[in-house]
Amino acid sequence: MSEPTAPEPVPAELRALAAEADALAERTAEIAARLEATDDGHVQRLAQPMNKATHDLADYIGEIARTAEYLTRVRVSRDPHLCDVPWGICPDHGVTLRSLEDRAWCTATGCGNTWTYDRLHTPCTEPAAAIATDRDGVTGSLCSAHASDAAQRLDGCSIEYLDHRATNS
Repeated sequence: MSEPTAPEPVPAELRALAAEADALAERTAEIAARLEATDDGHVQRLAQPMNKATHDLADYIGEIARTAEYLTRVRVSRDPHLCDVPWGICPDHGVTLRSLEDRAWCTATGCGNTWTYDRLHTPCTEPAAAIATDRDGVTGSLCSAHASDAAQRLDGCSIEYLDHRATNS
């Protein structure tokens, strides 16, 4: 008999974990300050590893917070009314994104679109605007930018744009 699978974590759990780590970082910083404040040089030197631990915890907190943000985006992308494509796109210019660490930007001339997360490597969260069908009959819901790109790049792909007015009435 296999063991039950733990449920997928939710972003709130990660934010709570980051808060716990933040409290621990505050406590280690306070201990380091008290060690530095002593008159004993041997004890003062012990502040150095505590300061390093405080710094490492700050990095850890940042990673947990970024993971919570990405998990939120991934969970949102599961909405059936959103684009199915597992990577981001500039909604105005299509496949023009570049990313570095936790930011992305459109490279189209004159476009000022930027994002404070790695949109390129995060599932698309634009509203579905079309149904694409490839030559093998596989279908997917695509945003208008991904639909336009699919029509240009995929041989034998058909695009059927949705009538949102009919679905919103």
